Amino acid sequence: MTRVVVIGAGIAGLISAWALSDDVDSVVVHDAGLTGQASPVAAGMLASAAELADGEEALHALAARSVRGWPELAGRLRDAGGVDVGLRDEGTLLLSLHRDDDAELDRHARRLARLGLPPARLDARTCRRLEPALSSAVRAGLRLEDDLSVDTTAVLAALRGALRRRGVEIRSGAVEPVRTGERVTGVRLSSGDVHPANVVVLAAGAHSRPLAARVGLEVGVRPVKGELLRLRTHTPVLTCTLRAQVDGVPVYLVPRRNGEVVVGATSDDCGFDTRRTPRAALDLLLAATAVVPELRDAELVSHDVGLRPGTADNGPYLGEAAPGLVVATGHYRHGYLLAPATAVAVRHAVLGTAAWPEAVPFRPHRPVDQKVGLP
Repeated sequence: MTRVVVIGAGIAGLISAWALSDDVDSVVVHDAGLTGQASPVAAGMLASAAELADGEEALHALAARSVRGWPELAGRLRDAGGVDVGLRDEGTLLLSLHRDDDAELDRHARRLARLGLPPARLDARTCRRLEPALSSAVRAGLRLEDDLSVDTTAVLAALRGALRRRGVEIRSGAVEPVRTGERVTGVRLSSGDVHPANVVVLAAGAHSRPLAARVGLEVGVRPVKGELLRLRTHTPVLTCTLRAQVDGVPVYLVPRRNGEVVVGATSDDCGFDTRRTPRAALDLLLAATAVVPELRDAELVSHDVGLRPGTADNGPYLGEAAPGLVVATGHYRHGYLLAPATAVAVRHAVLGTAAWPEAVPFRPHRPVDQKVGLP
């Protein structure tokens, strides 16, 4: 009998449980319910093209393959429980509002062209024809048609519902892995009781490092604070995701089908700090309204904080870290984008199914302070 315990109920933990639930005898997910979980407040961009950065070609290769798996995943979740996860395929507009930003658009276009993905360069008039609410300050844009987005609240609800229907139990409370000899053999509950397992999947996001240390393993994950806002307008103002930089503040605006616009996100390496700050709210509101002035009259629905699980190379840790322990953590900004890749990697580690070569550079045993290269 194969028993699997998953530590963590964010996107990485739930997609791991989903990936295994049809093929093992028992899956239990433990949700510590800690403040600052990243998954519930994420914007849901599936933006492999927009997120490409210099030196991260291997991460882009994994992300690009993963985003291609999202339409199938969205369909399976809908079939499993009737929940529409709000998958949108209108793409992303990268925008320039200042002369200096024109050069960055050119640099990003060259990055994509080197990978055989030259984007469409748009003038200001074309940008505003696509998105009439854009500010007159917009100078130019790049259209990234293959980037997607999802409603993160709907995704988590769909996964939880699908898991319950498959008999997967989601328990509240903190646990830690237990090691017997060379093998991880289960988890210890707060009561001191041990829940035995053949495999433990560590998917605890920013809290993964101290949990791995309990069994003598180093997983190079740290918390990176992000603050974001949710706004709502009476009528929809955007159709696609917008990304820009305004007076040095990077901002993205992600429309949802329920009329909300998610505005994010700051990035602060300040440990487990979950305070909502006026500075972040002001920076994001000023930047967002500079891009879309109509948002000045929107309703401010929420101001949220998430602790992203950052790594030295911005890539995840995926695979077997020790006998009996599989890790699925360190996704940084890409938890939802990499959900299909995470599912495949966890299945491979636990069941020996086919692996993706794009995931090889993100094995758990790579040096924690070294960037990865192409496989």
